[in-house]
This record gives sequence, structure tokens and C-alpha cells, in this order.
Amino acid sequence: MKSLGEIVRQRRLGKNLTLDQLAILIDSSKSYLSKLENNHIEKPKPSTLRKIAKQLDMEYNELVMHSNYVDKDTMSWKLPSATYYEIDSILEDKKNIIMVQGKILEKGEREKLLKMVQLLFDWSKFGSSLL
Repeated sequence: MKSLGEIVRQRRLGKNLTLDQLAILIDSSKSYLSKLENNHIEKPKPSTLRKIAKQLDMEYNELVMHSNYVDKDTMSWKLPSATYYEIDSILEDKKNIIMVQGKILEKGEREKLLKMVQLLFDWSKFGSSLL
């Protein structure tokens, strides 16, 4: 299992951030982050882990799992794996039930929802230039 430092460094570099940039984003110092990435800090504060997770688009629990807050050798749980669905397939499959505010959507309502979602994503391509 990778160390917390390896995880943070790999993700930081993947986002093209320097140590200085990430330090500013999390209100820390370059030297602190360097120590963290080189595994000289065993248990960073949970608040620091939360800031790092937010800035690196990671799950806080993933960072905790790689820190020394958890005994990695006896850990028997894994992070839940996400299941992704295409909205078209959800709406077209009659077995899928879609509820909005506690109400099951009928076929026509499902089709309207699909159109609204498609319009939303089509419109988002233009960004804020339309505002």
C-alpha cells in the first residue's frame, strides 16, 4: 500500500501543482508539505487532511486510510466502489425507478427529465458567456 506522502505527491503532480501552490491553497508551508510527502510527518492533523483532500479532489477517508491513524495491516475494509450509469440507459430501462421528491416518475416525466439533463449539459458547454 502506498504511503500518504506518495499518494499526496502523485496527486499533486497529476494536478500540475507545485509544493508552493498547494501550500497556499491549504494555508500551510512548502516545508510542511515536503515533510509530509517524504513521510516525515506520520499523523497530520485531520483538518490538514481535509484541506488536502479538497484541493486535490480526493476523498478525505482515502487520505485517512493511508495515514497512520489506521493500522493498515489489520484493515479489512475497502473504500466503496462507485457505480456509474449513463442517464440515457437509466431512463430507457423500464426496470429502473426514478424518484423525485418521493414521487416515482412515469414514462413521460422520465423523458422530460432526460431532455432537461441534456439541455443542461448542452448549455454548460457555453459556460458563463451567455450570462
